[in-house]
Amino acid sequence: MSNVVQEVKKAEKDAKSIIEDAEESREEILSDAREEADEIVDSKKENMQERKEKELRDFRKEIEEQKEEIIEEGEDEAADTKQHAKENSEEAKEVLEQQFREDFL
Repeated sequence: MSNVVQEVKKAEKDAKSIIEDAEESREEILSDAREEADEIVDSKKENMQERKEKELRDFRKEIEEQKEEIIEEGEDEAADTKQHAKENSEEAKEVLEQQFREDFL
């Protein structure tokens, strides 16, 4: 009978050891999974930040290009207006000279 008791105690000890090993394994797996999940989240955050910064750079570049285009168009229009004013000034001068000659000469 003492042999049976010893076998039961050994079986209980073995079962306890198996349970402890399983618990340690479970904790290790959970710890690894948490660590991996944190790494994935950090990586995704970093990717999102990089994408956001790239989109912002692209947007600023596009705005700068549009600004330069608007400035260039404005400068062209100003040059055209100046040229037309000069042409009109020459025409006005000629008309005034002609009128003066007709009226006074």
